[in-house]
Amino acid sequence: MMTVNSEETAPLPFELIESLQKAFGDFQVRSEGLRRAYDGMRADFKKVNIELDRKNIELQKSLAVQEEMRTYLTSILQSMDNGVIGIDIAGAITHFNRAAAEITGFDPESVLGKSYEEFFRSGGSEPSLLAALRKGVPLKRDEKVMWRKDGHPVPVSYQTAILRDQTGNCLGAVEIFSDISRIKALEGEMQQARTMAALGEMSATVAHEIRNPLGAMGMWAGLLERDLAPGDERGKTLKKIIGGLSRLNKIVSNLLIYTRPIRAELRKMSLEDSLSEIVDFVEIEIDRLGLKIDLARDWATPGKTLVLADPEKIEQVVMNLCLNAMQAMPDGGVLSVGIENNPDKASGYVCFAVRDTGVGIAEADRSKIFDPFFTTRENGTGLGLAIVKKFVEFHAGFIDVQCEGTRGATFRIFLPKLKE
Repeated sequence: MMTVNSEETAPLPFELIESLQKAFGDFQVRSEGLRRAYDGMRADFKKVNIELDRKNIELQKSLAVQEEMRTYLTSILQSMDNGVIGIDIAGAITHFNRAAAEITGFDPESVLGKSYEEFFRSGGSEPSLLAALRKGVPLKRDEKVMWRKDGHPVPVSYQTAILRDQTGNCLGAVEIFSDISRIKALEGEMQQARTMAALGEMSATVAHEIRNPLGAMGMWAGLLERDLAPGDERGKTLKKIIGGLSRLNKIVSNLLIYTRPIRAELRKMSLEDSLSEIVDFVEIEIDRLGLKIDLARDWATPGKTLVLADPEKIEQVVMNLCLNAMQAMPDGGVLSVGIENNPDKASGYVCFAVRDTGVGIAEADRSKIFDPFFTTRENGTGLGLAIVKKFVEFHAGFIDVQCEGTRGATFRIFLPKLKE
């Protein structure tokens, strides 16, 4: 039989019950406070999530705009004809556009992130871009020489600027440059033109002053030759004097032709008729000199090829080209004069050509054959082809020269086609 402890079944005192009820009431109050705090926290958390979502959307939009702007600026840099090189404060290359690659010969992948000085040294001096970065002062437009990857110097016009953030802190520097090789070449040509103009004025004056005494000397030499008895040994010396005077007179005449301003009377003329007359004269000259040269004519176009030109100037052009061709064939050959149909090569022009099978033109001389006073012949004046070029350009035409080694040369003259 189980015994029951009387202390375990005794009722709880009133004070204890009241204390428990009060504690339970406080617990309920605190629980309600916690519940309300939890609900408020949930509401606040929801608001924070909504705000975060809104900020994320705004951030994505901002990043998209920035990416679009970056792409836009990159496209501008890549489409520029000026080279652009950017560096950071350590001198490492951060930007290198397409034009910079074309001018310098370096690939962007090979230079980005590397030191500017490693690729673009400036002799013993500090490179201009690094100097601008170090001093914090941009450089206005100036000129310098940049060295390509292959070691070839390139003259450039450039300027530099300092890159800063919104607070004014230096981020790096940028250099913008352009290739001025063509401009420098044109400046050289202009200087050469000025020199030739001054030389032309002087030559014209000198030639005019020399021509009259030469004419008198030739006349007196002719009188002396007439008075000498047949078989007189002095006649040989006199013939050399007359030949020298004749050559001097030819040089002076060509000099006057080249230096004198062109005065021409342009009129409608048939190219076939003009060339036929000149070729007939050239044929007579070949027979007179006893040269073993076959003369060929080739008028490819039926009917008449009309141009607006000065017949005398065109005659001199063809004569000079034919005489050059004859001198290039001392042992004989074929001289061809003809009109070509070349609409694909030069639309709007007519073309006639003078060909020979002579010794050709040395490759080193081809760029100089139209320069005044340049000649490879012992008795040449160096003015024949210069006069040809001057007269052809006066007619708004141009010359094309083709030469294959020592197998002769072809001079093609293009003149504007006459528009009725």
